[in-house]
Amino acid sequence: MMSMSPGTPSGSNTTSLPLSDPRCNSDECAAFKAAHVASQASVSYYHQYDYGHYLTWYYLAAVGVCAAYYSYYIYRNRYSSINATTPFLMRKLQAIGRYMQYKHIPGTTATRFRLPSLAIGIFLAITSLYILLLTFLIRPYYRGRRGFGSPPIAIRSGLMAQALTPLIVALAGKVNIITFLTGISHEKLNILHRWVSYMCLFLSIVHTVPFIVQPLRDGGYTALRAQYYKPGGYEFTGTPPLGMLVGLVVLSFSWVRNRWYNFFYRVHIPMYIAYLGLMFWHSGNEGDSWAYLWATLSLWLASVLARLCYKWQTFNLLRPKLAGFSATALELEGGLTKLSVLAPFGFRWTSGQFCYLRIPTLSVFQNHPYTIANIPESQASSADNNSDFHAMIFYIRAHHGLTRTLLESADRESGQSMTIHVDGPYGGVIERTLRLYESLIFVAGGSGIAACLPHLMYAAQSIRAGNSITSQIRLLWMVRRPEHLQWVTKELTDFVGDADWLHCQFYITDKAAVNRLEDAHPSSEALEPIEKSGELGKTTTTVAFGEGDVHYGRPVLADLLNPLLTARRVMIFGM
Repeated sequence: MMSMSPGTPSGSNTTSLPLSDPRCNSDECAAFKAAHVASQASVSYYHQYDYGHYLTWYYLAAVGVCAAYYSYYIYRNRYSSINATTPFLMRKLQAIGRYMQYKHIPGTTATRFRLPSLAIGIFLAITSLYILLLTFLIRPYYRGRRGFGSPPIAIRSGLMAQALTPLIVALAGKVNIITFLTGISHEKLNILHRWVSYMCLFLSIVHTVPFIVQPLRDGGYTALRAQYYKPGGYEFTGTPPLGMLVGLVVLSFSWVRNRWYNFFYRVHIPMYIAYLGLMFWHSGNEGDSWAYLWATLSLWLASVLARLCYKWQTFNLLRPKLAGFSATALELEGGLTKLSVLAPFGFRWTSGQFCYLRIPTLSVFQNHPYTIANIPESQASSADNNSDFHAMIFYIRAHHGLTRTLLESADRESGQSMTIHVDGPYGGVIERTLRLYESLIFVAGGSGIAACLPHLMYAAQSIRAGNSITSQIRLLWMVRRPEHLQWVTKELTDFVGDADWLHCQFYITDKAAVNRLEDAHPSSEALEPIEKSGELGKTTTTVAFGEGDVHYGRPVLADLLNPLLTARRVMIFGM
């Protein structure tokens, strides 16, 4: 921030001194004042605040483009005919867009640094170039003396860093205005939240360095120390928020966060609140610097209140009482827990959405996201059952921590009753796939079937109602042991039945399970190819929800998928 010329010793007459005289160091010296005015006329201090506006307009324009595209999707999904055809050029552009959205840079380096998809990478590269041009294109970077005002590059980079502060918070909240405007769920915005934070730290460092270099040029370490500890100096007040920002960014690195996640989870938000408060102190309401901070505070409070009073069902203002939902935890084979939550009928969700679940009897402070594995009951079926509640199903794989504790507390026979506090639903799929694709292919591994189930159920419901152009659905499900196939038998039976448009292929990948089957059926020809040629053994069996092929061995997905891509428009779900 700007700091005007330092004072001169009292009692000295400096009016007529030349600028080269060390005592000519304030506007009381005519030469200093003239040089000061010339420096400000050349590069205005207050003009540097406009660069914060330029960056704000840039990301508001980006949000506006995404919001317009989202509005088009909503209009198309709501009003387009089932059999409406999309122009060839539009289909090609959409295909290119999907390719860029899904394509990731291969290799361990990309995985280690969690590099984004091609589309996000291009957007971030353009944004980075824009920021670099705003920062370094305009010269001079420094003024003739520190007393002529703050270095121009320091002011504009500092204001741009401050302009990113509201965006960082808007991209972070589980309930946020960007998701509302663009339909992009918060977990997908998280990667932008991280990279915008990196940009903010970069700009903050660029903001800091000139305040060190300029005094060192003027008078060495003595001048730097005097400037740093000068009463009201921005150098001193800027150090704590910079340190807080460095800590926030370092803790967000994936290898740090994964190793000390509980620490990161507990300190991340308090550290950012402290950072925001320190920024009020550092900015000193200079120019419009506080406008960005007030906007940040408003966005954060709105997000917290919306999540608390609407998404968090325990405190939802539309619910009759402050209580959690009743639930039953049932232990399944293979370390899986089926959690059935009784939600009020007014609580609705769509296929592909997830909720954060908190189980006070197991852990008061932990909540974890889990995909909802079914779709809501229709009002007619609820009336037939004379119930004001419907079940929300979760399949939870036990690893360690809360999921392991949940499995251990579950009951294998009738289920263990408990109270669940639900925060959600979040996420979901914008596209109405059943109006756009003739064929759907679901690929799931193990408990990933839970993410496929609601889409299959919705497909069955829509096909029977005549609201879909989808005529063929394939399910490819890889499990370790044969008994795992019983995880979702009831759900598929109830919703799909013996539909001729669904064909299932199951792959049992555990070699030990195959060996057990060989021991039990030594003469089975279906298992011979495993030993003789290494190929997949296959049998066709009738399961509760139709006919499906059961294979023994680990499949190669490329070999499986290519023969299935026969329809004009095909969507593949990988879970």
